[in-house]
Amino acid sequence: MTPGTAHTTIAPEERMSSWRHLAATLRHAMWIGWQMESNWTSTWVYILYAAVRPMALCMILYYLYMVVSANPAADPTFISIYVGNAFFTIFVAVAGGVAWVIIQDREHFRIIRYIYMAPSPFWLYILGRALIVLVIALVSLAIILVFAATALAMPVGFAHIHWHLLVPATVMGIVSAAAMGMIFAGVCLITARHSMMMAEGAGAVFLLTCGVLYPVDAMPLVARAVGMALPMTYWMELVRRAFGGLGFSPVLKGIGNAPLMGVLAALTVAFTASAFWVFRACENNAKRRGVLDQTTNY
Repeated sequence: MTPGTAHTTIAPEERMSSWRHLAATLRHAMWIGWQMESNWTSTWVYILYAAVRPMALCMILYYLYMVVSANPAADPTFISIYVGNAFFTIFVAVAGGVAWVIIQDREHFRIIRYIYMAPSPFWLYILGRALIVLVIALVSLAIILVFAATALAMPVGFAHIHWHLLVPATVMGIVSAAAMGMIFAGVCLITARHSMMMAEGAGAVFLLTCGVLYPVDAMPLVARAVGMALPMTYWMELVRRAFGGLGFSPVLKGIGNAPLMGVLAALTVAFTASAFWVFRACENNAKRRGVLDQTTNY
């Protein structure tokens, strides 16, 4: 050890207590999030309510596709669109849910100052609130896929899934969605309440540029370049391959599963690191300007 360098040894009991404290923060944030989201009805009614919107969009796509195909359920292109749209609901829920915490606590309930003063990491509280949204989104996703496999007879049942692709790709996709949400949350800290539309607006842009409904090849060059720089593009491609879909995007078709997984991992790490930097910079800016708990009623 360099002379003069302070060296602090943390006892195992103290380290364990710290982990328990963080776990308790996460658990309590999830409980608060659940109470805020669902206190107007029972659990299963709320889960069905949460599944109605994405399922309605999938059904709209199904009937629209019947214009060009008599049996969309057997068309590989439609199956790729359906699967991509179903999994993209996770991105919308997680990224939007993280950003929404700031607006909800600051503008609606006006408790952000008390939450911020609590002896727990603020970012961990936000992620805890987003975790409950993620759980709801995963249940909705399961309902959408079961409906497709049973009512529409689409080959998306458990027996058709390549889990070794689906699980790691989805985990990294969720992490990248949370990272994007942290960036949105940071911007919400220093802007007025109309920034609550930012996550939904960005979600609409990503819906087009990340190859969810259309292959990235069909986009103009600028939009294609944006899509190829985002982790969601590779997440959607790997998810489709996990359900047996290959060739939805001619540009990505020639890339193997392992290189595609590597690109997704690299972009996920880059976006996560950037998200923490942006959030911390916005948080410090909000504190310096005294707008952390501002309300913008108009």
